[in-house]
Amino acid sequence: MSSSKKIQSKFLVNKAKDNPFVSGGLRTYREYRDFGISDVTDGRVHIHLIKTTAPCPEGGSGLHYHDLEFQMVYCLKGCSTVWFEGEGEQHFEEGDCWVQPPGIKHNVLSYSEDYLLMEMTIPAEYKTIQVEG
Repeated sequence: MSSSKKIQSKFLVNKAKDNPFVSGGLRTYREYRDFGISDVTDGRVHIHLIKTTAPCPEGGSGLHYHDLEFQMVYCLKGCSTVWFEGEGEQHFEEGDCWVQPPGIKHNVLSYSEDYLLMEMTIPAEYKTIQVEG
C-alpha cells in the first residue's frame, strides 16, 4: 500500500464527561456523540455514537443512500429493522454489525426506544441523498 493511501492520525483522548450527546445531526429524532476522530485524521475517518430521542417516523427514515467510501454500523443497544436495496429487510440486535456498501439505498423502518449505535464512515463528511418515491 502506498503512503498516500494510509490514514494518518494524531493522538486523541475523548472523555464522555467532556463530550455529551448533542442534537443537530442528520436526523432530528437522534442525538450524536462525536469521538473527534475526524479532527485527528484530517477528515478521513468519522466515528460517533447515535441514540434515538423519539419514536421512528411513520414510514421510517425514508429511502436514502450515502455518498461515501465506507460505512460500518455496530448496534450497542436495542434493535432495529432496516430495508436494504437488493438485500431486503434485516433485523439487528445488540452486538450486531453491518457494512453498508457505498450508495446502497436503505430505509430504517423501525427501532426500539433504547436504540444506540456506533457508526464509522470514510470520509468523515459525505452527502446523504433522499430518494423520491
